Amino acid sequence: MNIFRYFLLIISFTIFSYASQTEELKEVSIQLNWKYQFEFAGFIAAKEKGFYEDAGLSVEIKEFNHGINIVEDLKSGKSTFSIYDFSVLNFEELKDSLKLIANYFKRSALVFVTKQDIVTPFDLKDKTIMIEHEQLNLSTLNALFRKFSISENDFKFRQHSFNPDDFISGKVDVMSAYLSNEIYEIKKSNVPFNIIDPQSYGIYGSGVNLFTTKKLTQNDPELIKKFLEATNKGWLYSLEHKKEIVDIIYDKYSKVKTKDALLFEANQIEKLIMPKIYEVGKIDKQLFQKNINEFVNDGLIQKKFDVDDIIYDTSAKNVTELNFTKEQQEYISKKDKITMCIDPDWMPYEKLIDGKHVGMTSEYIPILSKKIGIPIELVPTKTWSESVEFAKSRECDIFSLASATPSRLTYMNFTSPYVSFPLVIATRNDELFISDPDSLVSEKKLGVVKGYATGEILKRLHPDNKIVDVVNVTEGMQKVAKGELFGFVDALPTIAYTLQHNYIWELKISGKFNYYFELGIGVRNDDIILFELFQKAVQAIDEKDKQRITNSYISVNVESGFDYTLFYQIGIVLLIVSLFLFYRHFQLTRHNRVLKKQQNQLNKSNEELIKTKKRLEASIKDFEILINSVTEAIFIFEDNICIDANDVAHKMYGYDSKDEIIGKNIKVFVPKETYKEIKKRKTNNDSTIFESKGIKKDGTIIDVLSKGTNAIINSKKVRISAVVDISETKQKEQLLFQQSKMASMGQMLENIAHQWRQPLSLISSISTAIELKKDLDISTAEDEKKELKKINSTAQHLSETIEDFRNFFKSDKKKVEFSILKTIDRSIELVEGVLKNNSITVIFEDVDDTVIKSYENEFMQALINIFYNAKDAFEKLENEKYIFINLKKENDLFILKIKDNAKGIDESIIKNIFEPYFTTKHQAQGTGIGLYMTQMIVEKHMRGKIEVENVNYTYRNKKYSGAQFTFKIPV
Repeated sequence: MNIFRYFLLIISFTIFSYASQTEELKEVSIQLNWKYQFEFAGFIAAKEKGFYEDAGLSVEIKEFNHGINIVEDLKSGKSTFSIYDFSVLNFEELKDSLKLIANYFKRSALVFVTKQDIVTPFDLKDKTIMIEHEQLNLSTLNALFRKFSISENDFKFRQHSFNPDDFISGKVDVMSAYLSNEIYEIKKSNVPFNIIDPQSYGIYGSGVNLFTTKKLTQNDPELIKKFLEATNKGWLYSLEHKKEIVDIIYDKYSKVKTKDALLFEANQIEKLIMPKIYEVGKIDKQLFQKNINEFVNDGLIQKKFDVDDIIYDTSAKNVTELNFTKEQQEYISKKDKITMCIDPDWMPYEKLIDGKHVGMTSEYIPILSKKIGIPIELVPTKTWSESVEFAKSRECDIFSLASATPSRLTYMNFTSPYVSFPLVIATRNDELFISDPDSLVSEKKLGVVKGYATGEILKRLHPDNKIVDVVNVTEGMQKVAKGELFGFVDALPTIAYTLQHNYIWELKISGKFNYYFELGIGVRNDDIILFELFQKAVQAIDEKDKQRITNSYISVNVESGFDYTLFYQIGIVLLIVSLFLFYRHFQLTRHNRVLKKQQNQLNKSNEELIKTKKRLEASIKDFEILINSVTEAIFIFEDNICIDANDVAHKMYGYDSKDEIIGKNIKVFVPKETYKEIKKRKTNNDSTIFESKGIKKDGTIIDVLSKGTNAIINSKKVRISAVVDISETKQKEQLLFQQSKMASMGQMLENIAHQWRQPLSLISSISTAIELKKDLDISTAEDEKKELKKINSTAQHLSETIEDFRNFFKSDKKKVEFSILKTIDRSIELVEGVLKNNSITVIFEDVDDTVIKSYENEFMQALINIFYNAKDAFEKLENEKYIFINLKKENDLFILKIKDNAKGIDESIIKNIFEPYFTTKHQAQGTGIGLYMTQMIVEKHMRGKIEVENVNYTYRNKKYSGAQFTFKIPV
C-alpha cells in the first residue's frame, strides 16, 4: 500500500510539474506573409527544435491567406509579431505604431516574373498582373509602381492564386514571385520569361522583416529579447540542417511544394541571408538610411527622416527608462490614446498652424509619449478659453503646458514643471526700466490673456488691480503698441518671441517680476494613474533635451537698471562722440545740397520705373488673357520643365488647375515615342504641325495635333507648344473609315458575283456534259479525265479570286513595300467583273512603275473608290466607256492620273465631292463617304495630295471630256 501511495505521489507530482510548466509558457503568435515554406524555416525550426519553449514561449506560426491584413492584425493585437517585405517608402506611415525588430533577408526576393516581351516597368501598363493585394500596398513592388507612376487603373489586377501554372499557361502576363520560390517551377516548365527586379531600379528592399507594435517594445522588451534569441537560433540551425528542416516542413506543415523545390529554396535563401557577412537578424541601419536619402533625391519621399524612428534597437536599454507598476502596465496596455488640448496661439511654447502642432511643446510631447508608451492625439481648438472648456467637459485628457491655479485644480492635476521662466512686462520703447513691476499692477492698465494663470495670480496678489483681459498674446501686444495699455504681462519666452517677430522696433521688455512662471502637464483629476504616468515621464526628461529645445526657441535680453559705475566712462565717450559729430555735421551740410539734387533725379527715375512696372504688369496680364482666349492648350517649357500653361491646358489634360501642371517634366504629358519626336523637332527648331499622342492625369491616352516653337523669354531659352485634342475627330474618322469598308464590302460582293458567274456556269456545263455522255454510254475515261481537269482548273481560279478579296479585307494596318503598277493591276482584277458587266475598258497610257513603302490595302481601297465613282458616272452613257491610267515619277513624288470619258463633274459641285456624306445619288444608293475616305487615305495616311478637275482630250482622233483624279504621293 505504501508503494502504491508513493507511486501515485510521483505521478501527481509529474502531472503538476508538467501543468505548471505549461502554464508558465507565454503564448505569442507570428503572422507570416506567405505560405509555409523554407522562407520561414528559422521560425519553424525554433518551434520544432524547442528553442521557443526553452525561452518560456508558446508560439503559434500563422500561415498567410488572402484577405488577411498583416499590419491591421498586428495593430489590433491579433498577432504579436508579423513578417512582410516592405520598402522604406512605408517607414513614414508605420513609424508611429510599429517597430522593426529584426531583418533576415538582406535584400528582397520579391520580383515580377513577366512574359518575354515585357522588359521594363513601363511595359507593365495594360497587362494582366497577378499580385497579392498586401504586396500592392506594402512592398518593394509598390515602390516600383510609385517610381514609374503606375496606378492600379493602369493594369488589370488579378488576385494571387499562389500557383505558377497561371503564368506558365498564359492566364496572366505578369506575376509577383520570389526568387527563392516560384522561379523553380517556371524554370522547370521551360517557358521563356523575364524578371523585373525592383533592385535594378534603385529600390533596395529587404525580406523577412520582423515587426511588432511600438507599445510592446516599450512595455515588454524582455519578451522581444527572448523571441529574437530563440528565432536566431532557429535560423542558424535551419541553415546548417537544410534537409532535416525540409522534411519537417513537408511532413508537418505543407506539401504544396516538393522536397526538391524546398531544398532549392533553402539554397537560395542562404544567399539572401548572407550569414557569413551579416549577423543573422541584425538590421543594417546605414543601408536603410542610404535608401531613404536616394528616395528623397528621386522625389518619392518629401523629406528625410531618421530610421531610428521605426527601428527598435534590441541592444539598448528599455526605451522608456521608467519602472511602471503592474497596475500602470495594465493601464498602458488598455489605453489606446491620450487626447491633448493646447493653447492655439502661445508661441514659442505652442501654436496650431493649419491643424499642425508647432512650438516648444511639440518637441516635448513626443518625448513624453515615447516614455509612457501611449500615443498622444491633438484635439484642435480655436482659443485657450475653448481648450479650458474642453478640459472641463473631459474632451481632453491633458493640457500640454499649464500652471496650477486654484480654479484649475477643481478639474485638473498638475505635474512637476518641465518649463520654468520668469514673468516679465513689455512696454513701448520710450518707457524707462521698471525695477518693481508689481507696483504698477494697481496703477497702470496691464494686459493678460483671459484664462491664463498669470491673470489669476496677479489678481489674487493685487485685488485693486487694473488688469485688462485680452483674447490672446497678439491682441495684448497690439494694444500696448497703440497706447491702449501701458504694458502686457506674460512669461519671458512668449514676450521675447513676439517682440522678435513683430515689434522689434516698437516694444521692449522693461522689467521682470520676482516670481517664476512654472508650467507642467495638466492631467484630468479623475484619472490618477494617468497623472502618475506623466509625473514619472516629466521627471525623466533629459536636461540636455530641455536645453536644446529652449535654445532653439529663445534668444532675447531683458532691459536692466541703470549702472552708475559706468557713468563717467560713458560721459567721456559721449564727449568724444559729440566732437566727432560736430565735425561730421560741417561735412554733411556741404554734401547735403549735392545729395538733394541727386535725390530729385532719383525721384524722377523712380517715377519712370513705376510707370514701366505698370506697363509690364499690364503686358503680362494681356499675355495671360491672350493665351487663355485661344482654343489650343499652350505649354511653355524650360529644359523640359513646364514653367507656364493656359487654362485650356490643365482642362484638356484633366488637372484641377495650371498650378498642378507647372513644375512637371514634359515626359508626364507624352508617351515615350512622342517625346523622342518632340526632342528631335526641338533640336532642329522644327515648327511644323504634327500628329502625336498625349497622356492625361488619369493615364488616358489622347490623340493631339502639336506645334512647337523655340523662343527666348526673359533671357531664358524656352519651347512654346500649342496642342489641339483631336481624339473625337479621330474616332469619327475611324467610324467613317469602317463605313467605307462596309460599303466597299458590298461592292466587292457584287464583284465576286460577276467574276464567279462565268466559271460556275462552265463547271455546270462540264458536269452536265459528263452526265449526258454517261447516260448515252459514249463517255471514255480519257474524256472524263480532261473534263475533270477543266473543273479543277476553274475551281483553282475561284480559290485565287477569293484569296485576292480576303487579302483586300485584311484589317492589319502596316506599312509594306509594294509596286504601284502591280497594286493598280490587283485593284482592277478585284473590280474586273463590274467593269466588264458595264462594258468599261481600262487603258494604260504612259506608265513608269515605282516601289514605295506605305499602306497597300488602303491605297487599293482608294483606287477602287475612284473606279466605282467612274462606273456610276457612266450609267447614263451608252457609247464606248474608257478609264485611262497614267503613272510617272517626278523627283520624290509619284504622280498617278486616272481619267474617264463620262462628260465630267458639274462645276457647281466639283469642289464639294470630297466632303463626307456628299453624294449626287439617291440616299438608298450611296453613302457619300467613298471619295472622302479616298482623300483621307491619300492625304492623312500616305501624306500625299489628291486633286480633281474636268479635262478635254483626244483619243484615236476622237475628242472626249471627263473627270481626272490626280494622286501626288511621296515615294
